[in-house]
Amino acid sequence: MVEKETRNHELKSRIEAVRSGGAEDSVDGPSAGRRKPAKARGAALDWKAIAAKAGASSDGSGMDLKTMLELNRRLEGMTDSEILAAFDEIDSMGLDPKRRAAMEELLIDPLIEKNPELALQRFVNRIGVDDDAIGWRLSSAMAGWAKLDPGAATAWLDQQIAAGVFESRTLDGRSEARIEFEGALAAELLGASTSAVAQRIAALPEEQRREALEQIAFSELNPAAREAYVGLVRSLVPADERAGSFSHVIADLVPEGGYQEVEGFLNSVRATPEERVVSAREAANTRLGTIAEDREVTARDVEEMRAWVEKQAPGTADRVTGESLGEAAQEGGEFDFAAASKLALDYHRRSAGDDVLAAFLESFAARSNSELAQPLLDQIRDPALREKLRESLQ
Repeated sequence: MVEKETRNHELKSRIEAVRSGGAEDSVDGPSAGRRKPAKARGAALDWKAIAAKAGASSDGSGMDLKTMLELNRRLEGMTDSEILAAFDEIDSMGLDPKRRAAMEELLIDPLIEKNPELALQRFVNRIGVDDDAIGWRLSSAMAGWAKLDPGAATAWLDQQIAAGVFESRTLDGRSEARIEFEGALAAELLGASTSAVAQRIAALPEEQRREALEQIAFSELNPAAREAYVGLVRSLVPADERAGSFSHVIADLVPEGGYQEVEGFLNSVRATPEERVVSAREAANTRLGTIAEDREVTARDVEEMRAWVEKQAPGTADRVTGESLGEAAQEGGEFDFAAASKLALDYHRRSAGDDVLAAFLESFAARSNSELAQPLLDQIRDPALREKLRESLQ
């Protein structure tokens, strides 16, 4: 513990040294931080020296913490034109692909933050390019531009679609980039121009609509936009996928707001009984899974969950209990399968049926711990169900 605290203290000291301008090495050169006076620290960045640091590891990301912090500080003070000039300089350096990618990753986020329109105009040819350091970040530029000027951003996206920029490169006709960009634009328009979002999502193939909507960070939406989102799910997402849409929403709400946030959401959108069943199940799984990452799930946690689930979806608490315990046991945290089994058996004994234990034994955790799960089969009351579960654990 003392050793860990010492390392943490040293790390904090290093960060503070970097932030205060006291780093031993500088992004201006190998030893510029020692020899340059403070007033000269605004000199042009030495991109060859930075590239050497960035390429120190096999994946091109071997820059040490103090250099990275100093570089980020310098990038924050650069104009968008200066960042573009840095891209040009890097292009001319003849770097190997990994090192060039590492350099581009350093620059693209600051450019997007300063001028998302410029980022899109400059790198439109990188949209949809697989494994590209820039291409996969450009949908965030679309979101940034739409926030500043939704009309111009929408018009630009339509122009690129018409020009074939988002044409699918796969046999199934699917364009991941188009889905990401439509989702980014929808997130900014939703609530203010819901009809426009509806038209855009409806223009996508049915099997892509749910995924486009799931690009939106639901927890960041205001109440009006949340209600609009649910309306789009109900009207545009295929019926057999709507449960998945609600699960996605609930998984986004639970970590920060817990059961209370979920209940408020369900009430605000006048959730149907079917939607509440799906949502209660996802909330329970997500909540216990989150707890299990940090500590053991306790009987008190389960009691709180069961009371809430029974309120939202009467008659489902037993099955949800077994399932959520199974989910929590596979999080790789502080709650192992043996502890989960003990709780599952306890609630099974309290119940009249087999729902708790059956759901627990159907979990991936049970299949992954089949030797520990086998003895639990003897507690299943229904012989036919017991044999069916035994087969699934083989």
